[in-house]
Amino acid sequence: MKNGISVALPVIATTALNTLLVVDRVTPLPLVIAREAINSAKAQTQSDKQVAQTLVQTAKNEVERAKELGYAPQAPEYEDLRADISTLEKQLKGNSDAGSLFAKLEDKLSAFMKRQSQQERR
Repeated sequence: MKNGISVALPVIATTALNTLLVVDRVTPLPLVIAREAINSAKAQTQSDKQVAQTLVQTAKNEVERAKELGYAPQAPEYEDLRADISTLEKQLKGNSDAGSLFAKLEDKLSAFMKRQSQQERR
């Protein structure tokens, strides 16, 4: 009986290891940084527009960086994000209220990040 267990154990272990599946989930850090920069810019809009503009520029650079690093480089969201960030930059340079655009941009970034991090890489 003991001899049968010693023979079966390696076979069972090998079979079990061959049935494991490794799934990686990736959260693009440049998009995380962009989202936080947008959140910080929104908070700074009333007190220091120059800082808010710098943070929006940081978000723009990070979105571009995410694309260049290959996080779904063909995704149409990049063009939408770029356009919304450019519009936000223009509104911050003027005296327009950018609150609704901040919210729209935050939603788009969050949705895009969620879609990116839910993709499984095997």
